[in-house]
Amino acid sequence: NPLAHFARALTDWLVKPLSRVIPSRGRVEWSALLAALVVTVVIVAVKVAVSGLSIAWDLVLVESVRQLLNWALTLVIWVTLIYVVISWVNPLAPVAPALSMLLRPLLEPIQRILPPVGGFDLSPLVLLLAVYVLQMVVARV
Repeated sequence: NPLAHFARALTDWLVKPLSRVIPSRGRVEWSALLAALVVTVVIVAVKVAVSGLSIAWDLVLVESVRQLLNWALTLVIWVTLIYVVISWVNPLAPVAPALSMLLRPLLEPIQRILPPVGGFDLSPLVLLLAVYVLQMVVARV
């Protein structure tokens, strides 16, 4: 998929060296996850330094993990919303299979429990509600 190639080209400068040290296991590419955490730690540390506070690295790490989770949940929200809109407007759009592939692991468990109602798949709505609840939990941590 062209979007996957674009994302890969954009992040290879950091992920590729880490992938030599940290191998992928199962369905998780740990080097990409570590790269995202490193970038988030840098962003949070810069925010703390700019605000004039002293940097407590344990708090920076905790805030970085919280921020990374929040960004991931926000990404799930946006991908789900775009997927729903595209499925209504143009289900044969070139980006539709990529979005479907990204959301399939999250939507399939919901679809097993909640069958379509009147021909409408309500699993994206349930996913959005669950993600919003998770965002509230992460915000309180």
